[in-house]
Amino acid sequence: MSGTQQVDSQSLRDTGGAFAAASGDVEALIATVAASVGALVWTGGIAEQFRDDFTGRYKPMLEQLGADMDATGKAMFEKADQYDVVFHGSA
Repeated sequence: MSGTQQVDSQSLRDTGGAFAAASGDVEALIATVAASVGALVWTGGIAEQFRDDFTGRYKPMLEQLGADMDATGKAMFEKADQYDVVFHGSA
């Protein structure tokens, strides 16, 4: 195929919005698990290992996931604006 294909900028915005919303869901998940871990009356080696794993490994990974999803959403909105300028003359 040859020729130029336009991007549906609204689809980019919709997908960007989904990424942004999912980023908020990740933040809510972190808060829920952190509150649950803090409220647990659970002692012993397994409890400490879980708390350490959540705090030291899983929470930072989830935070990075949330940040990456938010950045992806913002990038999609920016691309949609750029495409609108290129193909329609305005954002």
